[in-house]
Amino acid sequence: MITRFLPMAEWPRLIFGPGKRLICILLALTFLLAGCFSTAPVPPVKIPSVFWPKPPARPRVALVNIIRRPVDMGIRLGGLQQFWRSLFGGRPRAIQYPHGLAVDKAGRLYVVDTGLHKLCVFDVKGQSYKVLPQKGKPLLSPIDVAIDNQRGRVFVSDAEDGAVRIFTLAGKDAGKIKRGVLGRPTGLAVNAVSDELLVIDSKNDSLLRFSLADLKLRGVIGHKGVAAGLFNAPTAVTVAPDGSIYVVDTLNDRVQVFTPAGKFIRMFGAVGDAPGNFSRPKGVAVDNYGNVHVVDALFDNIQIFNQKGQVLLSYGGAGQKPGQLWLPSGITIGPHGRIYVADTYNHRIQVYKIVKPEDRSRNDEK
Repeated sequence: MITRFLPMAEWPRLIFGPGKRLICILLALTFLLAGCFSTAPVPPVKIPSVFWPKPPARPRVALVNIIRRPVDMGIRLGGLQQFWRSLFGGRPRAIQYPHGLAVDKAGRLYVVDTGLHKLCVFDVKGQSYKVLPQKGKPLLSPIDVAIDNQRGRVFVSDAEDGAVRIFTLAGKDAGKIKRGVLGRPTGLAVNAVSDELLVIDSKNDSLLRFSLADLKLRGVIGHKGVAAGLFNAPTAVTVAPDGSIYVVDTLNDRVQVFTPAGKFIRMFGAVGDAPGNFSRPKGVAVDNYGNVHVVDALFDNIQIFNQKGQVLLSYGGAGQKPGQLWLPSGITIGPHGRIYVADTYNHRIQVYKIVKPEDRSRNDEK
């Protein structure tokens, strides 16, 4: 059998000719094959009942979800979307090494994956999943993420690049805060009260305050030291609803609190293995009740403190079972009170919630 190849000179006639046969064939195949990728509804992931403190004490924190892939959040990609992903790559990959986390006002979850060198965006309402950057310069060593809800911007710290990358909510590249001002940017937070972007510079042991209006530097908090207001390799920052700034001063084994303008207020924590002490604090978040959640990578847990710095409870614990942690790092709390923790070396995000009194009553009735 002799196969005859169409001369290249005839390709335009085939593709763009009156019949446009090739285009029609491709379109038909696309929709035909897309139907093959339609799957039955994915059943919800079954999460065991895990509470802290352990029974018979009344539960105060509960595990509600474990996220490794978009489907774990109920995100089911359409048939056509799955087809094109299968052809050209980009299938959703399992989370590798999650680190920084954020949730925007629309409920989208942003996960910095240091293994993928990407920012992964999980959109339950929009039933979509994407990774950033989609094109252009890659992220070298992404660490944390923060959302400017007012202006629709996403900030990602890149420690190796010495820069903070900026994206739109749609995923387009919108510039960066460049090296020169920053040494090794790590933790990020947006302070809506002062209209500032807060950037931890772990190399220079400081916290930088940038205006969100023009991204110009407004001020620097701290430098290397052990006295109040000074830092030793800080790694994370968050902002309370009143604008107070909480900084994880990692190698000083403490959390420091500042006013929105950067004036020192108080600090809590010390090196040790008793409740309220730290071994390697890595993440911090403030919940809807004003309590402070601090992730400790070596304790493999999260400790909850009140606003005075008194320890209330811990949850998590070392291991690989549901609810347990292995070298956790980032933490964020969404608008509805869900607590997302980067369970880094278990390659997953674990989601917890504060058990309200009415929830406890329902549990007692069961």
